[in-house]
Amino acid sequence: MIIKKKILILGNSSFVQRRILKSLKKIRNLEIILCSKSSNINKKNLVFFNDYKEAIRSSPNLVYISLINKLHYKYAKFALENKCNVIVDKPITKNLLLSKKLVGIAKKNKLLLAEATLFNYHNVYKKIIKSMGGINKITHIQSNFNIPVIKKVYNIRNRDDDALMDMSPYAAAIVRIFFKKDYQIDINKLTYKNTRYVKKFNVFCKNNKISYFGNFGFEQEYISEIRFFSNKKITSIYHQAFALPSNANVSAYYKEKNKIKTINFSKDDSIKNFFKECIQAIKLKKYDKYYKTILIDAKIREELRLK
Repeated sequence: MIIKKKILILGNSSFVQRRILKSLKKIRNLEIILCSKSSNINKKNLVFFNDYKEAIRSSPNLVYISLINKLHYKYAKFALENKCNVIVDKPITKNLLLSKKLVGIAKKNKLLLAEATLFNYHNVYKKIIKSMGGINKITHIQSNFNIPVIKKVYNIRNRDDDALMDMSPYAAAIVRIFFKKDYQIDINKLTYKNTRYVKKFNVFCKNNKISYFGNFGFEQEYISEIRFFSNKKITSIYHQAFALPSNANVSAYYKEKNKIKTINFSKDDSIKNFFKECIQAIKLKKYDKYYKTILIDAKIREELRLK
């Protein structure tokens, strides 16, 4: 008899509804439990709770936290202290100190703690890097990620924090993956009038081998694109680069010797890939990779926040 692993999802954000539930249902032998205080829930084929702590005490194998940012630390800590493996939506916490505290609890209890910054788990990124001649051949990266005004009041972005808190995890992941340790980083910030909340920011990062410019913000026309440059080639993803669809092929554009060619990549699911990897890590009890990623990204975000 096959025993299903239980995954508890805390929160019913639009991202959970649109992407997470669909992707998790593709993973075999996984029972999905949903906990939300919202009344707008389709409970069909789901075990359901409306109290977060009660749901955690039901002893799931894995807890995925998709609540507003200010609740991430509280419920990640509670879940770890109740001996649950934990994945937290990005950003895992609001600062480096809280991230260190969570990693300490996870290490003490020998549990998975992972941050769900997912875009690079789509196979298109591995294939693009390979086509460029490997990661060491990339000399420059550009990205643009802007989100328009979101009118629905229940959307999570209308209830917590600002563009820097919500979108800096993407910039941090790019710096971690491509720059390793030695780099200089800077940021320009545009705040909402008479507030400290960041509406838009630009990240600049460089070392003696590679440079990066990233543009991020709220309240502009939607754009989600990334470009990779080498000495011989430019490769671009012009649509949904930071949230590639799982139900459609992805197109990238190569420019080489002043000729542009379109390459279509087959369907892939970054969410499914990430969660399957985490489930395998739990089975093998190998968590150091995830602890390290959390702390590196938190440190980079802290640098950006304090500048």
